[in-house]
Amino acid sequence: MRNWKNWLAPILTCLTVAALALVPLRLSILRDGELIGAVHTELLAEDSNFPAKPPELPRRLQLLAQQRELADSLTIIDQVLEGRALTENTELARKELAELIEAGVLPAEIDAGNTNLFGSKLYLRDQTDLSSAGFVNLGGYDMTSGEYRSLVLDAETGLLVDLELDSVWILKDPPDAAEAGAAFLDRLGAAYQLVDSNSLWACFRLQEAPVLYYAAIGRSTLRIGPWLDWEALDRSGAWDAALGFPTDAAVSSSGP
Repeated sequence: MRNWKNWLAPILTCLTVAALALVPLRLSILRDGELIGAVHTELLAEDSNFPAKPPELPRRLQLLAQQRELADSLTIIDQVLEGRALTENTELARKELAELIEAGVLPAEIDAGNTNLFGSKLYLRDQTDLSSAGFVNLGGYDMTSGEYRSLVLDAETGLLVDLELDSVWILKDPPDAAEAGAAFLDRLGAAYQLVDSNSLWACFRLQEAPVLYYAAIGRSTLRIGPWLDWEALDRSGAWDAALGFPTDAAVSSSGP
């Protein structure tokens, strides 16, 4: 009988040690479970690499062009706009269209508010340097007039940065592509130069980002928007590095 009593103290000691080890683990698991799905409000550290604010407009326009031509280089989040957010952005887009009509970019006969719009908020982040920007996509079709419009607003300024409009008034009173494109970019405050143009097509190069803006007029369609300037990107080697290819500088420094 005394033999099992001799083992009692060591056994109780082992159980106590095991309990002390497992209880904190269990409490940690329970706490993690409570935090899952919760909104974390702690401030980000200054060295977290999370952008404190979006880059300047030229870089934001480059992100928009990347989304069109090089989407794999971006993290993209798209959220549907509803209710008040949709109403506010629709009014903002109609105001922008009215100002484009006044600036002569669009024919005067176009009604800026005749189309009900649906939309979404688009967030773009470059995976290479964490540059981020937000945009609002809006689109709509009016069955009475047969007019279609697709609009992209810069979330920071509310300015219209991409436009596609299909309207009979484009057919009846087509604007000059170079004049329309220049007036569009002037409203953005962008520094640019005209690369090439004719009455139905114009290309502009932004001076502060590797972006080309095209203004093109089809039969009844006007399209103005940004695309990547691949020539400028090739000269800088920026996308070689972004896509994992060695740049000329890296090749020369690595030796034979």
